[in-house]
Amino acid sequence: MNDIFADKNIYPHEGKIKDHYKDFYEAAFVAFLPFFKVDRKNTDNTNLKKSKQITHEEARQEFDILKDIQALNADIFSYSNKDFPTDREIFDSGQAISWDAVVKGSGLKDNSELNKGLRTSIGALRQVFRRPELTEKLNNYTSNQSIWHPTEGGFDILSKVAIYNAFKLLKKNEIIATDEFYETTSTFELDKQTAFDFAEKIGYKDYFIYSLDKELLFTIEWDSFFFLIATGQEKMNKIISAKLFEGFLCNENTEHTWDYEEDEIQKYLDIEKNKRY
Repeated sequence: MNDIFADKNIYPHEGKIKDHYKDFYEAAFVAFLPFFKVDRKNTDNTNLKKSKQITHEEARQEFDILKDIQALNADIFSYSNKDFPTDREIFDSGQAISWDAVVKGSGLKDNSELNKGLRTSIGALRQVFRRPELTEKLNNYTSNQSIWHPTEGGFDILSKVAIYNAFKLLKKNEIIATDEFYETTSTFELDKQTAFDFAEKIGYKDYFIYSLDKELLFTIEWDSFFFLIATGQEKMNKIISAKLFEGFLCNENTEHTWDYEEDEIQKYLDIEKNKRY
């Protein structure tokens, strides 16, 4: 048996997602981190993300560790957007905006293009994979509509509330949260927590959230705008029926890189290789 918990190998970075989970779960679901609006009179629509690309000089002013380092040949991003809504503000007045709505409004083809546009916007892709034209379409739409972007690599407040409700739906009271390096583990009893309390106690780097009996798992990785849900098929059906999350069920071939068609990654790698030689 492949014990993903004992082996500290919970997230399927490579290979088929369902195959990775086959010894524990029948079903897996790709859930999108939501875009959102907040009830705010004034919003600076020039930066509706927590992160933004900055110059090396700006980085040297912001990060002491870079002060004595020569200019880097790399994209640098700052996550200090002071205008980004607080969890409390999002919880109180936030309205989730679906990926489908953003796809239609921005003129993108599908959720795969949206994911590539998001990843390009944070410098998460190697040069050959970047799609700046998708990011431009996305940013034009969200700026015009005052829609905030999700932040990669962590469970946001709206998703954590939905996770809380999913555990409640399946009558799971004892919950475990573990950080990305499997160094810190916390245990919660949901009947002693409000949804907001639970959300605030889950840290940004808590990448694995699951019931004590391990029948229901939520997991994310550091560069993603989506997370995974894994459980039994009957329980998954209940979660999907409750419409707590936007996304899609994994089939036998779904991988972490679901936004690329078969052989598409290799095509770009070949292009990159030919440019070098």
